[in-house]
Amino acid sequence: MPSMLTSLANSYYQASTPAPRRYAPLQGQQHADVAIIGGGYTGLSAALELAKQGCRVILLEAEQLGFGASGRNGGQINVGLACEQAELRRKVGSDNAAALWQWSVEGVELLRQRVRNYRIDCDLTDGCLLAAETPAQVRDLAAWQAELEDSYDYRHLQLLEGSELSAAVGSPLYRAAVLDRFSGHLHPLKYLHGLAAAAHTAGVQIFEHSRVQHIEQGLNRARLSVNGGFVSADAVVLAGNAYNHALLPWRVQRSMPIGSFIGATAPLPDALAAELIGSRAAVCSMNFVIDYYRLSADNRLLFGGRASVTGREPHNLEALMRQRMASVFPQLAGYDFDYLWGGLLAMTVNRAPQFGRLGQRLYFAHGYSGQGVALSGLAGVVLAEAISGKPERFNLFSRIPHAPVPPGAGLQTLARLGGVAWYQLRDRLGW
Repeated sequence: MPSMLTSLANSYYQASTPAPRRYAPLQGQQHADVAIIGGGYTGLSAALELAKQGCRVILLEAEQLGFGASGRNGGQINVGLACEQAELRRKVGSDNAAALWQWSVEGVELLRQRVRNYRIDCDLTDGCLLAAETPAQVRDLAAWQAELEDSYDYRHLQLLEGSELSAAVGSPLYRAAVLDRFSGHLHPLKYLHGLAAAAHTAGVQIFEHSRVQHIEQGLNRARLSVNGGFVSADAVVLAGNAYNHALLPWRVQRSMPIGSFIGATAPLPDALAAELIGSRAAVCSMNFVIDYYRLSADNRLLFGGRASVTGREPHNLEALMRQRMASVFPQLAGYDFDYLWGGLLAMTVNRAPQFGRLGQRLYFAHGYSGQGVALSGLAGVVLAEAISGKPERFNLFSRIPHAPVPPGAGLQTLARLGGVAWYQLRDRLGW
């Protein structure tokens, strides 16, 4: 039986997306100004921006567009990086941390603009809730809101407690929540195919089932070996996120793959859906091993979480997911999932994304650490800027320091197991 981390057979997104245009594999020899490896948000965003500037762009996807996290994720659209702003201030200074924050806001604006401009039907919905379960989390939540309002003039947040909280999300677990009205959620695979259509219309040559086996950087151009043929290009973008590792040398890797899983219930009655999430916002807990969930356009609860560090789904996953869903919403005790799927995301130690350059011609961005729906789109723009001779934003992202990851899959798994166990203990103790 195929793993949920490699198969899309039981994905609600796959089942609810109209049949998209398919693209033939690459054959023979091709030439481009820029070759992009990876058919997710980062690669498609970079391809679209470069094509709009008049570049000849070839995009190569090893499987099918949206095979990775871009076609499997929870659909939450968030501002900010996955790490805390205080962490960024320590690493790059206050002014640079403020710039990174503002660029993340630009990433959400960019996503909304593309949905409008390219008329992408992707169930875009306003609102994300960050929910606190413990007194310590309530204090952290209030401090987070005050920091964003006072330091970054971010005025889209509303603290919810008592009856307002119950009306927004009907779970007994939460003591408080902050609603971010500027953030939101969408159907990730529909959005991805809308981006692909826009890129194709702009002139990007897209090839599916075209795995890059080797990249050789020559004096004048790079050469990519693909399907027995090759692509030559002036510049290469590596945009495979958690699937980059075979092409990126260990010495520059700063992220590791983490599995996450989502279950979709049957469509719920309107009254029950309103009782669960009256705000129809996406909801995310403040635990390290988070719960994330939202209502789909057809009133299914899409409930996600249960991290895996071993490269395969946990034993008895469906029962674990159902148990956790019922602990958040006792109203759903006994409910089954119509669909259950998973995927890999790239997580860095500090949860900030890793941008970098290898040699003179290869650029990469990945490691969004679970917050990539909007940020990966911005990353594509930043990569396109760098390739076009405007590297200022790329250079700042590249200056964020990252801890190295252990060599080899075995040591990486042990490191992930230790890290997740530590944070699970913190979650249980309410630290």
